[in-house]
Amino acid sequence: MKAEIIATGTEILLGQTLNTSAHYLTGKLSELGIEVDYHTTVGDNRERVEQVLKRAINRSELLVTTGGTGPTVDDMTKELVAKVLGLNLQLDSGSLERIQHFFSSRGSVMPKTEEKEAYFPEGSKILTNNHGTAPGAIIQHKGRTIVILPGPPAEMKPMFDDSVFPFLEKLVVNNMERMYSRVIKIFGLGESEIEQSLQDLMGNDQLGMTLLAKHSEMHVRLVIRSESEPKAIALFDKTERIIRERLEARVFGTNDETMLGIVNEILKSRQFTISTAESCTGGLLGATLTQEPGSSEIYLGGVVSYSNSLKEKFLGVNPQTLQAYGAVSPETACEMAAGVKERSGSDLAVGITGIAGPGGGNDVKPVGLVYIGLATPEGVQASKFQFHGQRESIRQLSVMAALDMVRQYMLKVERSTL
Repeated sequence: MKAEIIATGTEILLGQTLNTSAHYLTGKLSELGIEVDYHTTVGDNRERVEQVLKRAINRSELLVTTGGTGPTVDDMTKELVAKVLGLNLQLDSGSLERIQHFFSSRGSVMPKTEEKEAYFPEGSKILTNNHGTAPGAIIQHKGRTIVILPGPPAEMKPMFDDSVFPFLEKLVVNNMERMYSRVIKIFGLGESEIEQSLQDLMGNDQLGMTLLAKHSEMHVRLVIRSESEPKAIALFDKTERIIRERLEARVFGTNDETMLGIVNEILKSRQFTISTAESCTGGLLGATLTQEPGSSEIYLGGVVSYSNSLKEKFLGVNPQTLQAYGAVSPETACEMAAGVKERSGSDLAVGITGIAGPGGGNDVKPVGLVYIGLATPEGVQASKFQFHGQRESIRQLSVMAALDMVRQYMLKVERSTL
């Protein structure tokens, strides 16, 4: 089944509202094996909305619209869908009663204009709006399915999940071929490096493979069309094994897994604690480690030591180290990590020092240079990173790199105990 998503609203075209609905709906439809071929955004203009609807209904089996279901003059989606399909608009008394109740329960009288929201193209399946006044609708007409949804995501998402997804699930059940996907997540390699390593796996008719560059990581998205979920999973597993063999520890997770979630889980499972000493990241690593519930089991605390004096006073960094090598150096990163580990009593500790920019860099130590020290029961070592981008990007990448260092160390610990 081929699908198209149309978002109506001049505010989207003006950049005043971000169209997150198209992203959400595309993801949900792909779960059902429904391919979205077109995203269209159209302003609140009668002629243009009608043209867009005509084109979409002619070329797509499934059309999902968002917006234009309210009570004002520029809310015209249902009216124009009815016109394009050659259907009459009919008042749905049940919807009208629910809208009236919405206002009366709040101690007000329903404005006459709200009655417009209770009119639908004849033959519509009405979708109740439990989070607002404007109902949605599903219309099946001459081999086409048109889904009309309200614009606000807080109303659209629950309506789609509760009513539309189950409807479409039944609609496509007889289509034996479904689309399945898996995302493999990688840190520390660029797109060209990954492509070079996996080139022979790409361009496969049976398995689609796409490289997606995210801010601090790379995703390899695998897509399979199959009439059998077990067959799809078996092919995913085989392909993932090959990718992991080639990219080794650069692969850190799949699908909804995150670097933070994996690090938290592995530290908890081994009952390891961690502390942090941060300079250029300004406490961002500590804040990240405490994002997930239960972080108190693993994170003991941290020190933000921006100045050299605090590095010396609170972390015990040797003044001679700072004088000889500078604050941004592997030696300082190691002493920061060792100092906070000793003072906190944690099993692991991370020390981060670098130049986040935009100023402060030079030819020897450019902006984006970051050293991360990792103190473990076996000792302390530092890694050098050269990041690029704006200040906040460099800080975020530093945090991701620190988490990855912890992850890779813990993997070695696990392997050594097997």
